Amino acid sequence: MPDLGESAMNKLLEVKVLLGLLESMNIGVVFIDPEEIVRYCNVAALSMKNLNPDLILDKRLQDCYPAEIREEVNNILKQIREKKVPNWQKITVRDEPYLEHMISTVIAPDGEFLGMVMVILDVTSQKELTERLQKSERELTALFKASHTISSSLNLNDVLFKILLLAGDVISFSSGTIYLVDEEREQLVPMATMDCLVGERNPEPIGYHTPDNVIAFAVRSGEMVTLERGKAAFAQVNKRPNTKVVLILPLKDQVRSLGVLVVESEDQNIFRLEAQELLNTFANHAAVAIRNAQLFAQTKQMAIMDGLTKLYNRQYFDQVMGQTLAQNKRKDSNLSIIMVDVNDLKFINDYFGHVIGDYVITAAAQILQRSVREADTVCRYGGDELVILLPETSESEALIIHKRIRENVVKWNKEENIHSDVRLSLSIGCATAHGNDGFSDILARADQKMYEEKRRYKQGIYEENDVERAKKFYYSN
Repeated sequence: MPDLGESAMNKLLEVKVLLGLLESMNIGVVFIDPEEIVRYCNVAALSMKNLNPDLILDKRLQDCYPAEIREEVNNILKQIREKKVPNWQKITVRDEPYLEHMISTVIAPDGEFLGMVMVILDVTSQKELTERLQKSERELTALFKASHTISSSLNLNDVLFKILLLAGDVISFSSGTIYLVDEEREQLVPMATMDCLVGERNPEPIGYHTPDNVIAFAVRSGEMVTLERGKAAFAQVNKRPNTKVVLILPLKDQVRSLGVLVVESEDQNIFRLEAQELLNTFANHAAVAIRNAQLFAQTKQMAIMDGLTKLYNRQYFDQVMGQTLAQNKRKDSNLSIIMVDVNDLKFINDYFGHVIGDYVITAAAQILQRSVREADTVCRYGGDELVILLPETSESEALIIHKRIRENVVKWNKEENIHSDVRLSLSIGCATAHGNDGFSDILARADQKMYEEKRRYKQGIYEENDVERAKKFYYSN
């Protein structure tokens, strides 16, 4: 070994230390001489490129790359050799997306061109982090868009289908169903389904308190449930044949569960932890939109409903009556109405109390609803007055419904009335539209007939018992 001077030894030592440091940091180093021949390649570079030293050392650098990019490498080396590009240049290899190749010149202090040095970096973690950040950005953008869109409507059906459509933007899935709680019937009712197979049966309602049903459990507990094919509860879910995993997401407001969003996928790994967290956040936004739509629907319903009898109110009747009368004239068809007065309601309220009075008028409302057809509309017109709108109904057909009401009143008094001192009695008047009759004309005729019957009823009150005597005295004063 030649005797090197102290300065040269120190420089050699510095180079070895630097190369060792780069090796420990898993940084690949390749040295290329002025003839573009690879003269040095450290272990880190060989390991990252999964190469044997014989495949790269003493080879032209261009030949160490795939044929399709050799021209690109040639151009980069030419620019470096001509010192046109003093900065680091990047060589991109499509088959090595997680390796970064950076090459630059090596110039001696006196300006002599000594060759080129290439640094190879493993950027796997940086790439993965970037991809995760980009994916999170896309998902959060989709979540923001979805939350804004579903909150822009107060129509419940519209909100539900928007939830299903936009959930697919947040995370892809094969099919989805939304069940909402029906508190009155104590059921979970399927309200919206997306992407069902042709001929597939719609999901059936589920009892809220069904002990072993996984969907009912998710609603009651408010807990997210993941089901994979092969698990026992997987068979309970109405699903597509190729579904491999099902996620059941409770839709909860601040107080309770409103229902669940059931989504399914043919991809076993689609509902990983990050996706579950994202869908859970989406479900919370969806629940707020559902609750707002439900409250809006309830408010609209309250505006046209009588709170006691659950019948439509006069405001609604006036609106529907006007529309029906206009249609009746266009079609040149029949239109009838029936005015009903609950006899003795004021007396019952004063003599027995308002609780019994409410019981009687509620019974009258229920009897009228049982007596009419699906197309007919029953409303509470005033305190003790009810009215029935009968579209496309002749006078003879209206009288049939009149008779049915009478029969149902008799049946109720015999079989359902729980207060023996109180009997339900109705005064009824029917009227049918003729020619260009207006709204007030029909109502006036029905009202007149109803009051004629009411007068006859009062004249027929006999003093048979204490209640009848009290009633007779009540009307005489």
